[in-house]
Amino acid sequence: MDMSQVPQGTGQHPIPFIVISANEMAASTKFYAELFGWQMHAVTAELTGAATPAGPNVALRLDIPEGFPSMVPYLGVPNVDAALEQVVAAGATVERAAWDVPMSGRFARFKDSSGTIYGLLNGFAPGAIPVLPVPFGDSPKPPAGTICSLEMYAANGKAAAQFFGEQFGWGTLETMPQYVAFNPGAGVCGVFQSHTPSLPAVAYIYVENVVAKIAEIEAAGGSRMGDPMPIPGVATFGYFKDPSGSSMGLIGPAN
Repeated sequence: MDMSQVPQGTGQHPIPFIVISANEMAASTKFYAELFGWQMHAVTAELTGAATPAGPNVALRLDIPEGFPSMVPYLGVPNVDAALEQVVAAGATVERAAWDVPMSGRFARFKDSSGTIYGLLNGFAPGAIPVLPVPFGDSPKPPAGTICSLEMYAANGKAAAQFFGEQFGWGTLETMPQYVAFNPGAGVCGVFQSHTPSLPAVAYIYVENVVAKIAEIEAAGGSRMGDPMPIPGVATFGYFKDPSGSSMGLIGPAN
């Protein structure tokens, strides 16, 4: 799985922000601060911001309805309303109409043709953030605690590649069966997967030892999802649920 072969996108529409579902806000805030070194700060009654070592900005969100995904990535656009109208014309549907957050910008959410939820936001400088390589093999490694990759469900990977390529200028490449990698050309990269619709969105956190971190997660009130999976020459993967029940991933060195 050589992610370095994925064509870079234009860099005009990266993912500068993700929101993690956190109906147990106090427990999740403590969990991410203690286990991953995130610096947490309350933004509103239902939002807590997290300053992470690198990668996209993060917020935890309270009052998440049942069935909502564990994570929503927000794509940067210059005009949220125009971008929302454009993706709807291309086959997406509005999940939440545009709204304003004081001192943060304008936001909206849509569902793609697979029903996977993505967000839109403005108020960022295109091209101002470098590509964050997925830490596989000999690729550069980010600081521990960084959101280093995203995995998004797409029933049809080729259709997702076409949609995000045409609408947002992302580079894409089929890397293996049921996986299409994406590279927006700036910020965090990831893959579309077509095998697990029950996990529509997973954010991966980079750690130096996946096995040890899973043990820490269990001791801190989280729960493991299966055993760590080392892939020689690539990375070790792990999965867990945080105290709010949100499903997250870990990526660490292969050995």
